[in-house]
Amino acid sequence: MSYPASLIAYAFVKKGINEGKFVTQMKLQKLVYFAHGHHLIKYGTPLIKENFQAWLYGPVIPEIYDDFKLYGSRPITDTSSWLPSETDKAPYLFDEAATDSINYTWEVLKDISAMSLSNWTHQPNSPWSKVYDPDKRSTPINNDDIKLYFEGLLIKK
Repeated sequence: MSYPASLIAYAFVKKGINEGKFVTQMKLQKLVYFAHGHHLIKYGTPLIKENFQAWLYGPVIPEIYDDFKLYGSRPITDTSSWLPSETDKAPYLFDEAATDSINYTWEVLKDISAMSLSNWTHQPNSPWSKVYDPDKRSTPINNDDIKLYFEGLLIKK
């Protein structure tokens, strides 16, 4: 099952708040990207419904950007301004596979800086680097490329 990216992002924001490890907009985008890549290789299906786009600082889901843009580059310290769409109402229950991908990603990346994660997404031959064009903000990143890239990074558990 795949989910709206904003719900996955919300789960990471809540983890950050609960553990006092607040995430920024940039880090949030990379957490969702990594969780999506992990999910693609471990479960063979997309974690999120939307496609990532190649923006200047790496893979981005525009809806996540819109949801949390009021924070700019500051840490996201509360969720009171986040309003889910009608189709994304509580209780925000994830299946076991989604929960695993979220928890795995959080444990691996929670202490890594947003800039380090952004630099990682910019590596040569990364899915982002294959399609990024500074003159086009919305170039989609193919899930097959993301899956192939993550297969080289992660061992299936």
